[in-house]
Amino acid sequence: MARAAMIIDLNKCTGCLACVEACLRENVARYTGDGRYVLPEGNSVFYARTKPVIATGRNVYVDSRMYFVQCMHCDNPPCALVCPTGATYKTKNGIVMLDHSKCIGCRACIIACPYGARSLYRGVLEGRPLHRYALEPGYPDKCTFCVHRGSTSGPAEWTPACVEACAFGARIFGDLDDPSSLVSRLVREGRVVTLAPELGTRPKLFFVPPARSMPRTRRG
Repeated sequence: MARAAMIIDLNKCTGCLACVEACLRENVARYTGDGRYVLPEGNSVFYARTKPVIATGRNVYVDSRMYFVQCMHCDNPPCALVCPTGATYKTKNGIVMLDHSKCIGCRACIIACPYGARSLYRGVLEGRPLHRYALEPGYPDKCTFCVHRGSTSGPAEWTPACVEACAFGARIFGDLDDPSSLVSRLVREGRVVTLAPELGTRPKLFFVPPARSMPRTRRG
């Protein structure tokens, strides 16, 4: 078995947003053929698949620091449970995906996601997408762990664009079911937390909280 997962270490993150820029280049921008790349109108960061968020007030998981919202690739994804056509589904290696050919645009998946991890761009984009799983206007969009770089069924041995772009090693990607992977080891050691674990979604996006405020841990 294989289960793709990601860890974001908030101790190492400097807030430079290189991960967001890399995501936009990889998954959102379109190439026009005349040397230009175009992004959605307005604040294109809103359509990045990893979005910076500032926690306000006392938060036992991130303690008023920047963290990131993106698809949690839940083992028990609410978005897939409510999809009436099966357009939202889990791959063999646990990545939550959207089949555009089955999507009817009901937006039930957007409403059901408790993390606000999906977006929908209704405008028009020039040019062609850079890969088959890139943003498609009019359809719910979300992080895919850059699965176009790897496989929907095999081990998580590729490097997502956001991980590749991080100069400080704040993002780690790997296979939860591989006991030798760093992701698996950090989860086993209880050094990570998930957002809203009480929901029972069992996210596969984890955070290492700031060391100064390590409150309690949640195992994956």
